[in-house]
Amino acid sequence: MPAISVLLPVRDAMPWLGSSLASLWRQREREFEVVAVDDGSSDGSGEWLQRAARSEPRLRVVRTAARGLPQALNTALEHARGRWIARHDADDLSHRDRFALQRTALEAHPEVAVVGSRIRLFPSHQVGDGMRRWAAWHNALLTHERMASEALIDSPLAHGTAMLRRDALERVGGWRDRSWAEDVDLWLRLIDSGARLAKLPRTLYAWRQHAASATRRDPRYGRDRYRALRRAALERGVLRRADQVTLVGVGVSLASWRRELDQGGRRVRAVETRSLRDLPQVGRPVVLVFGAFAAREARRRVLVEHGLREGHDFVFVA
Repeated sequence: MPAISVLLPVRDAMPWLGSSLASLWRQREREFEVVAVDDGSSDGSGEWLQRAARSEPRLRVVRTAARGLPQALNTALEHARGRWIARHDADDLSHRDRFALQRTALEAHPEVAVVGSRIRLFPSHQVGDGMRRWAAWHNALLTHERMASEALIDSPLAHGTAMLRRDALERVGGWRDRSWAEDVDLWLRLIDSGARLAKLPRTLYAWRQHAASATRRDPRYGRDRYRALRRAALERGVLRRADQVTLVGVGVSLASWRRELDQGGRRVRAVETRSLRDLPQVGRPVVLVFGAFAAREARRRVLVEHGLREGHDFVFVA
């Protein structure tokens, strides 16, 4: 029985499948299987996988109609036999030490539900400035507390890097298809359940950038869907029992979030300010809308110094 099951959803990934799987077969850890779910590919990916499985017993192939990433992942999970569940995307590369280091980390820290790693983006000519900023932000978040505090900004743990405890994943219901980012949705539900996230400080995953990437094309990762996801998390969290909220920010982002929160039937007090001096006096709970990491850090320090608790009295969104 394999210790690790690698879930590999595939949709029209022929140009990259060979190198992606080669990075798995080079793993120093040997006790793993790859459960590849061909999610309705039309470019021959499914047939390629079936041929590859004839000579590689660790590769198991499931073919389905096109149902989307969350469904493909849950299908792979149903067929998985391992105690540890690893993610890997069909166009990406994993460092040969990745699985061994992540398994060791999970075995040594039973309180941790999921462990990721730092990432690099490639090829360089396909990496835009926004993604460079995101990768630098992602790679700086190395503790559960840091990832949890930034979880309503963007995904604090790159999905493809994750290795999870199967029982923790199943406890929160696996992946959900809510027409928004399934990875952020999963991290938020794990955090809500009391599970802890971890990230290894080594770069163990290479995320390929290309025009056909779901991150660029799929509407589930669009601005409006991210905002709906964040609002749902706020309603479960700091706004759950609040009949009023203070919204702090500037400009267009503040106005957009005011319109969003006005739909909740509670009083929204919008405060447009760049000043740190008056921040501790605003009413609680406080939702702060600041896209720049440095701006969040400055305000976070002030609020914590005045006894406010992040996640209870205040939260940052983007």
